[in-house]
Amino acid sequence: AFFKDGKYATALTMYEEFLSKNPGAYQVLLNIGDCYREKGEYDTAVQKYNLLIEQAAADPAMGKNMGAKGLAAIGLCFLKQGKLVESQDYFKKSIEMAPQDENLPYNVAEIYFSNQQIDDAIRYFEMAIQIKPDWPDPYYRLAFAYLNKGDNPKAIENLEKFIKLEPETERTAQAKAILEAIKK
Repeated sequence: AFFKDGKYATALTMYEEFLSKNPGAYQVLLNIGDCYREKGEYDTAVQKYNLLIEQAAADPAMGKNMGAKGLAAIGLCFLKQGKLVESQDYFKKSIEMAPQDENLPYNVAEIYFSNQQIDDAIRYFEMAIQIKPDWPDPYYRLAFAYLNKGDNPKAIENLEKFIKLEPETERTAQAKAILEAIKK
């Protein structure tokens, strides 16, 4: 809750206290790194993410997934610093580490989308779709990416796929309204 409210110092204190009492719960290093990243302390954030990756390597159950999240988090640090080549390298390593996890390319796509790097966002949304073709979310977001590019036929195609996969929600109503506006 503190992290979501932007109270990173308070969240950081609580995460570190939790880790000191539960040293085996290395997964909290991701949250600790996130606090430092949001405070703009990128070097410290990267150190925490690297420690997470190192400890994840010894975890047969969740290690690959946590390591991949750590790599993606490092990529986000580089992206926030405007180091695009480095960020792309880490995003790629993240997805290679856990290629079955559709959330990784989806989250990378969201990061690129929010940074107005639409072509990269499209590539990663499509990757998420390849991993899990029946997941409606990437189709929905991909439609917005294509709308940003002015590619209405591709936007329509993805909105229609989204509606087939998620027929009765608030987002579906929004998608139908967007479709109607595009087709006019």
